[in-house]
Amino acid sequence: MNDGNNAKQAIRYLLLALVALLLSPVGNAAPRFAFTLEKMNHPVLDVGALEFDLVVGPQGAQLEINIGQVTIQNKTWRNLKLQCLDFQLSRSQIACDAGRLYVAGRNLPVIFRYTANPQQLLLIVDPDQHESWRLTLDWQKPVWQARLQIINGQSRVMADWLPQNKHWPQLQAGVVNGAIDVSGYENNITAWAASLAVNALAFSDAQGLRAGEHVILQLDARATREKSVWHWQGELSWSNGEIFWQPFYFEGAGQRLAVSGMFENDRLIVDQGELQLTGIGKFLFAGEVGGPEWQFHQMRLQAEKLALTTLFPSVVQPLMMDTALAETAAQGYIDIDWRYHGENNQSLVLKLKDVALTDARERFAVSGINALIPWHSSQAQEGYIHLTHGEILRIPLGKMVTGFTTHARGFSVPFLTIPLLDGEIEVEHLEVTRMSSGWRWDFNGKLAPLSMEKLTEALGVTPMFGTLSGTIPKMTYADAVVTMEGILVFEIFDGVAVARNLKLIEPLGRAPHFMLDVGMHYLDLDLLTRAYSFGNMKGRIDVEINNIELVNWQPIQFDARLISSPGRYRKRISQAAIQNLTALGGASAVNTIQRSFLQFFKDFGYSQIGWRCRLRGNHCQMGGIETADYAQYAVDQTEDYMLVQGSGIPAINITGYNRLVDWHELVKRLSNAIESGSPAIH
Repeated sequence: MNDGNNAKQAIRYLLLALVALLLSPVGNAAPRFAFTLEKMNHPVLDVGALEFDLVVGPQGAQLEINIGQVTIQNKTWRNLKLQCLDFQLSRSQIACDAGRLYVAGRNLPVIFRYTANPQQLLLIVDPDQHESWRLTLDWQKPVWQARLQIINGQSRVMADWLPQNKHWPQLQAGVVNGAIDVSGYENNITAWAASLAVNALAFSDAQGLRAGEHVILQLDARATREKSVWHWQGELSWSNGEIFWQPFYFEGAGQRLAVSGMFENDRLIVDQGELQLTGIGKFLFAGEVGGPEWQFHQMRLQAEKLALTTLFPSVVQPLMMDTALAETAAQGYIDIDWRYHGENNQSLVLKLKDVALTDARERFAVSGINALIPWHSSQAQEGYIHLTHGEILRIPLGKMVTGFTTHARGFSVPFLTIPLLDGEIEVEHLEVTRMSSGWRWDFNGKLAPLSMEKLTEALGVTPMFGTLSGTIPKMTYADAVVTMEGILVFEIFDGVAVARNLKLIEPLGRAPHFMLDVGMHYLDLDLLTRAYSFGNMKGRIDVEINNIELVNWQPIQFDARLISSPGRYRKRISQAAIQNLTALGGASAVNTIQRSFLQFFKDFGYSQIGWRCRLRGNHCQMGGIETADYAQYAVDQTEDYMLVQGSGIPAINITGYNRLVDWHELVKRLSNAIESGSPAIH
């Protein structure tokens, strides 16, 4: 049977059934006619396995239709039943004004009518007095058209049209109003249009990763067909409600998506697209997707003057939850031009305008950033960055201007000068490369003389004197780890410091892990202690701090040793310094001074100073000038140790008694000593 004539053939069968029933002899049994129609096809729907059962009795005609399946746009319903207890049949019309439709376990009231001239089918489903689904089909050979009008359509009906997949959100609530129109020629659809308003939409998935509440949407879309090509356009607006789509969260506030393009075979082409995000800005895009897995073939995205104040927390921060940017506020604007072609990124151009970034934990802040950052997959590009002001750990940075070159796998900066207080950091041969495992950074440089007094003032700590300068060896960042090749040498307190085995894990994470060995030689004690209430000391010291390990910048272990430097130089220690040194190991010298003539002297001579601390967790295992192994201290916690060995006239010895000290308590004692000049001795 020709598909185009199936509907008409079914009507003919019903008319023949009526004639046969009317001409049949009158008997005790009511006249009955039954037949089966294998299938009926229409461009809007396909119907299969129809069983008609028509009975005519004294009270009128009754019709029952069992339908094996109905398919509309790849959505199939099975085992439907339509009953009409008051079936009306005339030369021009078939009607049922009180029918029942049984589908998917539901019993729905139905009205349907078919008229022959003009040919029209009307199907109305009214689940209740507030909800209505009205389908009309009109045939004016060879042209036809259909309309589905929805009044307060409920979510339980809409859910049947959505993917039934456990990984996709399932509809929980919602009401839809509007109409869908479809028209065609013979057996083909030639145009369609939809205007739908969705209110109180709610959905969620089993994992809690996607959810929406109180969502209000308006959809207007249309398409026309020319031979094998569909030309389409549509607009979707979102005026209210909340949507969480891991990791993003948005609130409806007038966001709008408008698109137009064409569809042919398995190719979807967007000629022009516009996405308006309220408070952020407008995105323009175009592209093509296709193939069996609907992959991007080409894409272009452009946007100008996007507001970082809202773009940053909405889009950037959710993707950077484990980095310092997750706690960063942004201001300013950004332009974007991105192109994708042949299954690869082709180019990206970013322009920053008056951008400022501020870390909530005051680790860094930069402002007045203006930059051009271009990138191309096959060509080198030149860019620049201008920085007006910045701070790192409260240390101010000066104005900075630099150029750089981007290439397919990263970018390079031959030379960069970063003004830092009254000095500067010179970065040389900076290379940033994208590896299979992530980004890799390599550079080396120098630290020009920097005032320790200005540095400590910027850090908000007790002032120190002298200068800091040095050479930075090759530094590498890869797999979220910073490492240093060779040694870092710098000058501090008129001495030399050497850093080795530097390793910093996840520097931008929430809990950075830092490891280092440091040796400092021939430091000037006068420069080190001059500004402290701790007391003045003259001389030179060597310091070794090995196995340093910090987590979130708090020490969890190190092996520290401070000892007088070899050589001949003036060695004096003030009475205030002596009192504060006793805070390291327990009371001993303070009372002696007060009971003897030594209290009349301002300072004293010494031959050697020594202090050790082996920190593990929250406990510091103490030692002094002696060279005994730390393992011995663990056995005998009562053995005393010497911190200062006196020499000359007058001379003083300072002895410590506490071998095992709580680290936080020790830091607290020293802080109190420095702030007040008179420590509490325990």
